[in-house]
Order: sequence, then C-alpha cells, then structure tokens
Amino acid sequence: MSSYHFLNLSQHQGIWTIRLNRPEVYNALNAGLIHEIRYVAERAKISDEVRVLVITGEGKAFCSGADLKSGTSDSDLGAVLRATYNPMILALRNLDKPVIGAINGPAAGAGCSLALACDYLVAKDSAYFAELFVQIGLTLDAGSTAFLMQSLGYHKAFELASTAKKFSAQEAKEMGLVADVVAEEQWESRLQEIVMDFARRPTLAIALMKRELQKAYQPDLATVLEMEAHAQREAGYSKDFQEGVKSFLEKRPPKFMGK
Repeated sequence: MSSYHFLNLSQHQGIWTIRLNRPEVYNALNAGLIHEIRYVAERAKISDEVRVLVITGEGKAFCSGADLKSGTSDSDLGAVLRATYNPMILALRNLDKPVIGAINGPAAGAGCSLALACDYLVAKDSAYFAELFVQIGLTLDAGSTAFLMQSLGYHKAFELASTAKKFSAQEAKEMGLVADVVAEEQWESRLQEIVMDFARRPTLAIALMKRELQKAYQPDLATVLEMEAHAQREAGYSKDFQEGVKSFLEKRPPKFMGK
C-alpha cells in the first residue's frame, strides 16, 4: 500500500482499514488528513478488491475534530468546508461499499461528523461522542446536520447540537447511532468478527441499499453540506467564533456576546 503522512492504511482479505495517525493531537483533522481520507475512499470506490472500509484512530481517541491549533489560511470557513471536509464526507457516503466506523475513543466536533458519516458504527464502551461546534461559536458542519436529523429527528438533534453535551457509546446505541458497544478486552476480536461478516455480504446489494436509503432522505446530503458551508461562513466571521478559538487556546471559558 502507498504511504501516507497522517494516516495508516492496511489491507487484508478485501478489508481496507484507515487508522487516523495523529495521536499526539487525538487525531485532530488538518487539511492533509482530510485529503488522505478522501483519497483512500476514492481509491476504494474504484477497486474491485475492496469489500469493506474501516475507519478508526490510533491511540486513545477516534478523532477530536478540527485541529484549531494548526489554524487556517482562509478566514472564510464556508470555502474551507467546500474545499476539504465536504468532498471527504461525500466520498465516504458515495462509496459503494460498507464503511465501518470503529470508534475506539472520543469522537468530537468534526470527528463526530466523521464517525456519523460511516454506515455502521461499533464503539468501545469507553468511547463518547460530542457535537462541540457551539462551544467555539460555530454551527454544525461536515454533515452532522444531515446525520443527526436522519437518525434522531429535530428535537434530539437540536439538543445535542446546541448544548454540546457528551453522550456515551451506550447512550449512542440507545439513540440508534451505534450498532454495537464492545468492552476493551473484546475490542479487537469483536471488531474483526463484525468486519469479516460484512466482507462476506453481497457488496452490490449493500451498495444499492446505501444509495436508496440516502435518496429516501430529503434534502440530499450535498444540499445539506452546501447549506452548512453557507452558515459556517457567516459563523466564521463572527466575534463569537474569534472568542471561542481564543478561549480554547487559552484554556478558559468563553465569553460569548451573540455577535
């Protein structure tokens, strides 16, 4: 397999496994990692050898979200989404093979979006999820608007988005987001069992199911991603976002003004 800078990719019996490999920042997403995830998904789509794509994280976390410490050269967050996150999410959802999210630790912010972009989620019992955008004065992005509404409906989606509350793997299972919660000592064996089971399933039928289930939800994901980009552009220029990032870096509570 080709080498990557920000992820590890392995192949075994038709199973490609992405391991986000920035454990020193809890696998936070920078432009390079986002590009590599998208590239692997696009490669998997055109490969007849791939039966299943698995996404997990190295170290203690699945993905802590956007790497705020790395900053961005573009103050227009809508443009950033259109150039990076949105193509990655669409590549995963348009992949005509099952994508298994192996949630080995915290999945927060855009990391939560990445988890929810997967088709089937398996989580360690110690993992948790959190839509942290509001804590830095931003709206949902990377598809969470669609994913929460598809799975939970308006009121629960609003609750999780507006409060940024953490919810455990078990709570996520009870909500219907996670299919299986696994203890640490059984993690590797149970995950292997689930992934191998999917690798033996009829890939074409699953691809058709995946496509039709997404079509059954309106509006379509591309429309929602564009809507998120438009809203995030506005939020990204706000004083609250400036304060949110500053307070995060200074490790203090933010003082939002609603502007």
